[in-house]
Amino acid sequence: MFTWMYPMPSWLSFVIIAGAFVLVTCLGVAITRPAVHKIFGKQPGMNEMVSMVLTVGGVFYGLLLGLTAAATYQAYDSAGAVVSDEAAAIGTLYREVSAYPEPQRGVLRADLVDYTDNVINVAWPALQKGQEPMGGTALVTRFQQHMLDFQPQTESDKIVHAAVITQFAQFDQVRRHRINASAGGIPEVLWVVIVIGAAVNIALMCLFCFAHRAAHLILAGLFAFFLATMIYLIAAMDYPFRGHLSISPEPFQTMYTNVMGH
Repeated sequence: MFTWMYPMPSWLSFVIIAGAFVLVTCLGVAITRPAVHKIFGKQPGMNEMVSMVLTVGGVFYGLLLGLTAAATYQAYDSAGAVVSDEAAAIGTLYREVSAYPEPQRGVLRADLVDYTDNVINVAWPALQKGQEPMGGTALVTRFQQHMLDFQPQTESDKIVHAAVITQFAQFDQVRRHRINASAGGIPEVLWVVIVIGAAVNIALMCLFCFAHRAAHLILAGLFAFFLATMIYLIAAMDYPFRGHLSISPEPFQTMYTNVMGH
């Protein structure tokens, strides 16, 4: 629902979301204020009734926002851990294939260098734009084929080859986890519930009867700003690999420089 915000700078998307919430809320207060005062203004305890409804509904809505934000952050943090694990697995695999004799050593190391370069310069920019990265699977398949083509002749070669196959399986598993994490996101039905809940809470703010319009606008605007902040936080972390707040490829870059020497 909020995928339009990812190509924008984070500050700009926040200003748009927060500004829209505050503007709509203040316009709602200004437009409905005469009718609310006319219909409910003479009822004693009207503000207390609205406050009770807002408190009860706000508890459930706040719980929904809190749980959603916690789940989104957990998914974001897990995706970052998977990226670090994949980079570490590639680094370990690069060191292990260095024990192969030539020419297999050079071929396999070159395959891993090409894959890492593809992740940093091709896959990551595509993920940040919400596109499907190309080339990574073909490079992994090429490495696997070159690895399986090697026929160990000595006992030490057999030990090294078995260790490389085991490490490759671990790398491929972590890579799949990273690909699956990039396709995540909150279900649309949950976004609909969140937006409807925000609209209901804003509507309840419009039902308060204040003697001074400025006080009503300030309180409603602050309430709308808080809602917008929470919703922006959830939206910004919804897809961990998209937008300016996305997960960095720094683990790959560090490994690419320190381990592979590029």
